[in-house]
Amino acid sequence: MKKIMTMLFVAGIVTGAFAYNEDKPVEIRQTEPSKVLVAVKEAPQGPMVVKILDEQNQLVLRDRITKTEAFAKRYDLNALPEGKYQIQVADAFGNLSSSTVNTEVVTKPEVYSRVTVLGDNQFRLLVSALDAKDVTVQIFDGDKLIHTETVENPQGLHKVYTISKPAFPEAISFKVSTGAGFTAYVASK
Repeated sequence: MKKIMTMLFVAGIVTGAFAYNEDKPVEIRQTEPSKVLVAVKEAPQGPMVVKILDEQNQLVLRDRITKTEAFAKRYDLNALPEGKYQIQVADAFGNLSSSTVNTEVVTKPEVYSRVTVLGDNQFRLLVSALDAKDVTVQIFDGDKLIHTETVENPQGLHKVYTISKPAFPEAISFKVSTGAGFTAYVASK
């Protein structure tokens, strides 16, 4: 009996060590100055709760999600005042992921960009880069980078991308950046 208890104790320690090193099953990412994406990579084992708290730790939004498969959901913070917000995601067992986002608007961006869903996993990217000579476009499926390209002289860039078999079709986002350091995430509306 003592041997069995010792083996269970050691197995518990080993399991805990592996669980500590695993990637987080929930990703919280700011996709635009006032939009946040919550992506759950695996099927939840019960309801999940997303809370958004302001700088005074006051609850401004609570969302209970009862999905039975991996999912991604966007939250639009445009109606809230500019500031810092904490996003918390808890599962049925109380496991928590959290992130802080700042919704301050960047003034006069170098690059204006917009993504439109065309259907059949097709997305139109429009980019107007006023002074940039090169723009890098990265496409994300949830948190996974699936495409990168650099466009020289991107004034008036208009391109249609077809994403074959996206894991999270509703969570496709584009990262547009310039060599001068400007970066913006753009998601379909």
